[in-house]
Amino acid sequence: MKRIIIIILLWALVFSCMVLIFTMSSEPAVVSSETSGNTLRAILKIVYPGFRDLEESEQQPIIDKYQHFIRKTAHFTVYTLLGILVSLAMAQHTKSFLLPSYLIGTLYAVSDEIHQLYVPGRSGQISDVLLDSAGVLLGCLLIFILYKLIKKKRAN
Repeated sequence: MKRIIIIILLWALVFSCMVLIFTMSSEPAVVSSETSGNTLRAILKIVYPGFRDLEESEQQPIIDKYQHFIRKTAHFTVYTLLGILVSLAMAQHTKSFLLPSYLIGTLYAVSDEIHQLYVPGRSGQISDVLLDSAGVLLGCLLIFILYKLIKKKRAN
């Protein structure tokens, strides 16, 4: 019974992550840009000396300078999380979870970019699929390595 609860919980987390990605991808470009800009503004107020003291018109060029990097980092990070979650869920079903987990995450990245083709101001980009699938791969590899380390420790 405990194993079934863990499996259900893990798949619920996978689908929650997918819903988060879908929701963020459903935002029109203007809204998405504003969201990432506001997030970046909050981060810069903490880590960028003197940023808080600047006028908004002086802050904007700094935000513009870092926004692309932050957006791509967010892509990579959320898909790394997806790779971790899918790997954890798939590992409950099979010992050979690495490839299926990677394929699930990558196919979701492809579907996400196709979805963005229908969102105002957004576009589907192959470069984003490559970035997202790299994040998925990292997440899958982290869990794969963790499972190998646990297996090795239990063998000793």
